[in-house]
Amino acid sequence: MGGHQQLHPHRYPAHQQPPAQPRQHVPQQQQQPQQDQQPQRPNFSMTLLPPPQDRLYGTFDTLLADVKSFTRSQGYAIVIVSSLNRDPQGNYRRYNLCCSKGGKNYTSHSKGIRNARSAKTGCPMRMKAVQEKAWPYNDKWHVVVQCAEHNHEPFTGEPGVNVPAQFRKIEQDGQRWLMIMHREAQCTLRQLTIGIRISFGEKYQYVKKSDVRNTLAKIKRDEDRKAAADAAAQGLPSNLPYTLLPESHQPPPPPAPEQPVEQIPQLPPHLQVPDPDLESDDEDEEP
Repeated sequence: MGGHQQLHPHRYPAHQQPPAQPRQHVPQQQQQPQQDQQPQRPNFSMTLLPPPQDRLYGTFDTLLADVKSFTRSQGYAIVIVSSLNRDPQGNYRRYNLCCSKGGKNYTSHSKGIRNARSAKTGCPMRMKAVQEKAWPYNDKWHVVVQCAEHNHEPFTGEPGVNVPAQFRKIEQDGQRWLMIMHREAQCTLRQLTIGIRISFGEKYQYVKKSDVRNTLAKIKRDEDRKAAADAAAQGLPSNLPYTLLPESHQPPPPPAPEQPVEQIPQLPPHLQVPDPDLESDDEDEEP
């Protein structure tokens, strides 16, 4: 018998197929870790920059306003977590801050028609605002970034993306403007919403009509609460719809008499006679 023809592995005839390679058996214990392995969470620490730490501020309000302006430009918001370290006057000397998406993601178990989802992602970004007396701070405020990492994408203002609630909050300057235009100019809700966006530029560009309506209602509640407290301080019921008149508009009290009023002296007994007005005329009839 002639010798069989040797074929090269990559030169099989068209009607033949290469022999199947034996499948290597992978133990189940080795496959399980690959299935349980979760994808790594994205790290946006390079795109979302932390606030600068080389600035000094005279007050905490100034620091907070500057930090909010910077973080807004980066696409995230900052909220106050806690406050501590009071001075003898009762003022706080430290505030802990974090990203608005920090905290646990809350899952609602309600069966209502409202489909509300939490915006929390457990963002680890942390910082603190501290007022230090030692040099070179000289009793001024500065920022200390404790963790600059984020686990969420920045807010870019694209349509269809939920706006952070901190970007829609109306502060005291906007509240004063709303009250003047609402009470003096009698502007509608739509006019107020457009007007506050134009008047304050980018600061309130994401404010909605519901935000304006809720702000006006809150101001009204605060005014009613203050009026009730003032009425209660004066000993008046605080649940009645009345207006207290100032003392300058109230009538003056009646003047006090210069001397006591004299009474009529009684007659002596032999001059006292029955009063005819106290007697009845139909008791004794004349014949």
